[in-house]
Amino acid sequence: MIAHVSSWVLPVSGPPIRDGAVVVQGDRIAAVGPAAEVLTGFTGLICEHGGGAILPGVVNCHVHLEFSGLAGKVPPQARWEDWLEATLTAYGALSPEEIEAGIAQAMEALWQSGAVLAGEVTNTGASWPHLESGPLSYHLFYECLGFDLLKKFNLPELFPWFGRPEVAGTAWVSAAAHAPYSVSAALFRAIAEWNAARSGLQMVHLAESQAEIDFLAGGNGFFEGLLQRRGRWVPDYQAPRLSPPAYLHRLGFLGPRTLTVHGTQLTASDCDLLAETKTWLVLCPRANRFTGAGAPPVPDLLQAGVNLALGTDSLAGNWDLNLFGEMLWLYQNFPACPGSLWLRQGTLNGARALGRDREFGSLTPGKKAALGFIPLGGSRDFWGELFTAGAAGKWRWLELADVPGN
Repeated sequence: MIAHVSSWVLPVSGPPIRDGAVVVQGDRIAAVGPAAEVLTGFTGLICEHGGGAILPGVVNCHVHLEFSGLAGKVPPQARWEDWLEATLTAYGALSPEEIEAGIAQAMEALWQSGAVLAGEVTNTGASWPHLESGPLSYHLFYECLGFDLLKKFNLPELFPWFGRPEVAGTAWVSAAAHAPYSVSAALFRAIAEWNAARSGLQMVHLAESQAEIDFLAGGNGFFEGLLQRRGRWVPDYQAPRLSPPAYLHRLGFLGPRTLTVHGTQLTASDCDLLAETKTWLVLCPRANRFTGAGAPPVPDLLQAGVNLALGTDSLAGNWDLNLFGEMLWLYQNFPACPGSLWLRQGTLNGARALGRDREFGSLTPGKKAALGFIPLGGSRDFWGELFTAGAAGKWRWLELADVPGN
C-alpha cells in the first residue's frame, strides 16, 4: 500500500481536502481523506508531494487523433466554413506515414497532459491499433457519412468495418453520425439501431455553425454547395425546417447514451430539449474559437441542466489536446461559476458520458488509481492557478505503472 500526500486532494466526488492523502493498493484507490485521519495506523510507504494538488486523470470526450498530422498546417479561422474547407484540403494531402506519426504523437501528448480516458472519433479505424497498445483507456466512435443514403439498410451492409469480428467483439466501439448536414435520416436510423443492439453509446456533431442552422431551415447555402462538390447532394432534398436538436429528436437520436458535440448555435429551447432527453453535450470551447464556430451558450446550458462534458477536438482545430486548456478558458470566461464545476466536467462528467465512471473520473475508493499531481504555489486564485498549471503541462502521473488501458 502507498499513501500519496499533498497540500490538496481533489476527489471531485466531494469537496477539496486540505492536507489530504490518497492510499493506493495495487491498481485501486483504497482510501481518500485528510492525511491526519487516513494515515492513522498506516504502515505502508508514504510519498510526500508537497505544495500542490492530487486529482484524478482527466477525460477528453472528443478528439480526432487521425487529424493530428495537421498540427500547425491549418491556421485559426474567422469563419467556420473557411476552416472546414482548409482542413479537408490539408487532410487530403497527408501521406499515410504522416497520419500514423500524428496519431502516435497526439496519444503521447494526451497522456502527458493527464488524460486517462478519451472518446476518439475515427473515419478509417487507423487510430484503433494505437489505442489498443497505448496507455489510454478509450471509447472508439467510428464516424459515418452519407447524405445520399436514402433507403433503409443495416449498417454493415454499406459500412463493412462494422461487420468485422473484432468490432463486434468489443464493448469500446460505437457507430457515430458525423452531422445533420452530412448524414441522411436513413443513416441516422441505421446507426441508432446498430448501437441500440449493443447497448452502445453514439456521438454526433451538433449545431456547430450557422451554416448548419440555415441548411436545416432552408436546404441550401454552404452545405448544398459542399455536398454537390463531393457528389453527395440529393436534388429533391426537403429541409426539415427544424433546429438540429429538434431534428435529431424527431429521428429518435437523442437520449442519455448520445454525446452531441459543440452546440455553439443552440437556442434556449434547444438547451431545454437536450436537458429533457438527458442528452450529453461535449463542450470544446477553444476549438470553437480556433475554427471560428463561435462559443457555446454556457449560461443557457447550465440553467437548463444539460449534461455537460469536455473535449478538445483535433489538432486541425485547436492549439493542443490539453483538456486543462478548456477548463481554463471556461473558468476565465464564466467567473461567476465555481472552478470545481469545470474540473468535474473534465473528469467525472466525462467518465459518466462515456459509461466509465465506475473506474474513472474521481478519487473514490474502489476506482482505478489513475491519479496525478499538479504543483501549486499557493495563489489566492486556487482554481485559476490549478488550470493554468495544468494547461502549461505541469501534470505528473503518480501511478503510471498501475493504469492499464481498456
